[in-house]
Amino acid sequence: MSVRALAVGLGLALLAACSNEPAPIMGRSALQSVALHSSDGRELSIGSLRGRPTLLFFGFTHCPEVCPLSLLKAVQLKQRLGPLADSLQVVFVTVDPRRDTPAHLRQYLAAFDPAFIGLAGDEAGTRAVAESLGVSYRQVGEGETATFEHTASWFLLGADGTLQEVLGYALSDAQMEARLRARLASNP
Repeated sequence: MSVRALAVGLGLALLAACSNEPAPIMGRSALQSVALHSSDGRELSIGSLRGRPTLLFFGFTHCPEVCPLSLLKAVQLKQRLGPLADSLQVVFVTVDPRRDTPAHLRQYLAAFDPAFIGLAGDEAGTRAVAESLGVSYRQVGEGETATFEHTASWFLLGADGTLQEVLGYALSDAQMEARLRARLASNP
């Protein structure tokens, strides 16, 4: 191939990259295509949760602190939001699908709110969904004593399935409530 042909090809590729189309987000299609098993017996993708705003968290049931405190915060937030939270669904995606079966998720989440939905998939599917939202996690240790380091943020998806807000673990209850209240009031 000549230098000139290479330069023309590179130039055309660069021009194509300047289109008005938004750049594809790597892995975003996983939200639509990866099927997970729910704690209520359904098989669904994150994308199939459309129709209601969704507060999404990635964690594991053997988590000693962050996950149970985050789920407790979700219970308290729903109570403080009152009727505004009636349409809000809370979804917990496990990063430990080996131990967190749908039945185990159902039992665990019922201690917080029986309406909370748990989702479990295989390792590849779980990782694809997590990475599509920028969630990272890794197993520390082996066997039944294994734990996970993981992103501890909540992700608010609008009723249309788009990411509306990322709510970090360090936010105070008042800050998280204010952000949710504003989003839910403007996008019920």
